[in-house]
Amino acid sequence: MSASDERKLLHTRTITCQAFRLADGALEIEATVTDLKGQEVPFRSRPPVREGEYMHTMTLSLVMDPEDRIRDVRAKTSIAPWPMCGGVDEAYRKLIGLRIGGGFSQAVKERLGGIEGCTHLTELVTQAANTYMQASWPDRIGAQMAIEPDPRNWSPRNTPRFINGCHAWRQDGSTIVQEYPELAPPKE
Repeated sequence: MSASDERKLLHTRTITCQAFRLADGALEIEATVTDLKGQEVPFRSRPPVREGEYMHTMTLSLVMDPEDRIRDVRAKTSIAPWPMCGGVDEAYRKLIGLRIGGGFSQAVKERLGGIEGCTHLTELVTQAANTYMQASWPDRIGAQMAIEPDPRNWSPRNTPRFINGCHAWRQDGSTIVQEYPELAPPKE
């Protein structure tokens, strides 16, 4: 029996996030989710979504200011199973003014949780925020190092927040010793 006989693809979800620098220097993050069906999805009140058709195509765009705040938001539901799905696209403008950092996820949930938002678009907010942090890292670290090369003297907001945020960036690990030896614990 071949591998193709043992498995049948039923669904493909693709999330694509891209970061762009705008003419004014701001960063725009565009996140798109698509759900491609590998099997027919029946509905009681509408025609089915057939194998090979998209169930969802939705895009969220965040324009960020230099202080990690959302300056502008656009949400667009291009394909969804229900006409009212795109009815919440404008609600995502409630994110304008939020700063990506501590408490961000809770603030998004407060503004767009439950019937106030769309599950799929709200999931994209987290993906877009993560992409923003990745895309803005060279700018943020470069600016900080130009002001103060020694990370021990960085303000709390500019201290590398990723320290102890994952295994590779653990404070007593080799990555910190290599990249930020000043922040590594003293050797005994």
